[in-house]
Amino acid sequence: MSNIDTELQLTRPSTERIIELVRTTRNDHIQEFLVDNALQHFFLEHYHVEHLSPIKLEFLKRDLKVLSTSSVDLVHYASVIKDMKESNTLTITAQHELFFFQELEGIFKKYIF
Repeated sequence: MSNIDTELQLTRPSTERIIELVRTTRNDHIQEFLVDNALQHFFLEHYHVEHLSPIKLEFLKRDLKVLSTSSVDLVHYASVIKDMKESNTLTITAQHELFFFQELEGIFKKYIF
């Protein structure tokens, strides 16, 4: 193996590190929604829902906590992982952020009605 190949392997982020970054970023977003009235505010701004009942809020928070302990959906994040591997970077871009909110939106939409 040449020195260039060795250097590329050392600088290229591993799939495991990328998945860990995705998991950490997803969980950071989840934690932001678990603070105070963040969910109420988000639902008002994005879904024009003025009030979530305490029961809906508790179930929603439970679903978010379950998601935070689950493994990363590799199918959902495949293009994010592929993009990071191809660009040799461990950076979440604005385009990647959409994937995090798409995953959360799947949970949020259950509580709109």
